[in-house]
Amino acid sequence: MNTNTLSGYTTEHEYLLIGAIPNQTNTITVTLTNKQGKVVDTLSWSYNAPSLQGGDQYLTVECDDSNTSSLSNGLYTVLGNDVTEDSEEQAYMRLYDNYGIIRSEIPIVSYRSHRILFENNTMYFSISNKKIVGMEQTGYVSKIYDTGNYKLHHDYIFDSNNNILVLASEKEAKTSEDKIIMIEKDSGNITELVDLIDLLPDYYSTTSLPDGAENLDWMHINSLALVDKTSLIISSRETSTIIKLDNIYSNPTIDYMIGSDNFWQDSGYDFLLLTKTSDFSMQAGQHCVTYVDDNSLPQGQYYLYLYNNNLAVSTTRPDYDWKSDSNYSNTYYNLKKGTSYYYKYLVDENNRTVELVSSIPVAYSGYVSSVQELDGNVIIDSGIAMSWSEYSQDGTLLRTFKTTGGKFVYRVFKYDYLDYWFQ
Repeated sequence: MNTNTLSGYTTEHEYLLIGAIPNQTNTITVTLTNKQGKVVDTLSWSYNAPSLQGGDQYLTVECDDSNTSSLSNGLYTVLGNDVTEDSEEQAYMRLYDNYGIIRSEIPIVSYRSHRILFENNTMYFSISNKKIVGMEQTGYVSKIYDTGNYKLHHDYIFDSNNNILVLASEKEAKTSEDKIIMIEKDSGNITELVDLIDLLPDYYSTTSLPDGAENLDWMHINSLALVDKTSLIISSRETSTIIKLDNIYSNPTIDYMIGSDNFWQDSGYDFLLLTKTSDFSMQAGQHCVTYVDDNSLPQGQYYLYLYNNNLAVSTTRPDYDWKSDSNYSNTYYNLKKGTSYYYKYLVDENNRTVELVSSIPVAYSGYVSSVQELDGNVIIDSGIAMSWSEYSQDGTLLRTFKTTGGKFVYRVFKYDYLDYWFQ
């Protein structure tokens, strides 16, 4: 067989096969075909798969009996199951098929993986609050990146040069979750790109340390999305605001914000707010804001979709009365009961406006959670409800999955793993 290397051909090959059912005898059949698709040979054998390291309670997740034919292809990848940032407890990524059966368990050192990035037959993911690794198709870890004087949290993405942009907290600092660093992919060198104190100094001065807190989590940035090559969309849970940053590599500035004009009134930054085109309840405590470039839209317009937790709380601004804010209706102020939403915004940078174009009510989750548009469907994880669901784009529920263990599921993204494990 051709190895696509200078040496040409070899008769020895090494692969990693996933999908075996844990603690069962699995029959595995490998079929060898030529370039014309003709079967050349087959090989079958039995494999006694070991039990899950993380516990048999994760063998399956509860799901309803709905038809799976409308579900997207791929494996639901469960990221994070209530392991705190500084915990040394071993954690796992768990991959489930459309029937709720586990197909892979990937151990990591601690904390959680926040997403998977793919490039050149390697997938990149965090294995603790200090390290990101690159793992090849065979399971060999070929790259290890250390975050140095920072701790990573919540999110990381590739930039246009495949360097890794990371949400970070500086170790020993008085504040947390308010910086963005870049890890150069080839060298591993670290550069601090953004310190939000430099961009919002007047607002920072109005915040205060909550009782019992070790550091000031005054913005709580929880997601990253790249726009063009030098701009970022970030999500601030603590201010219930979406922020666009420009010139991130040289002289970072704030282009606009999507948030409550009452909250930002008299802050000196209210001029940055986009104008709502209609009367809708704004996002509150949102997560997982994602940028969508649509060629059918005029230049300067694009979509943002997000998980609207719908929890209006700011522990570092205890003076602010969210309940009196007219930008919110049917919004909640504690974790007990409520409704969260998938939101999709149309942003028009030319006219400096934002419009709510789609909304799906989902199980309530005041914190964490994720959304993902995939193959015309929407996958929504309500983290504290310990469940995720797949919907059609019009909001029709296709299937719901419920899991156990811990207090929340941080994120669920669906990956097809094509050109990595599958073809």
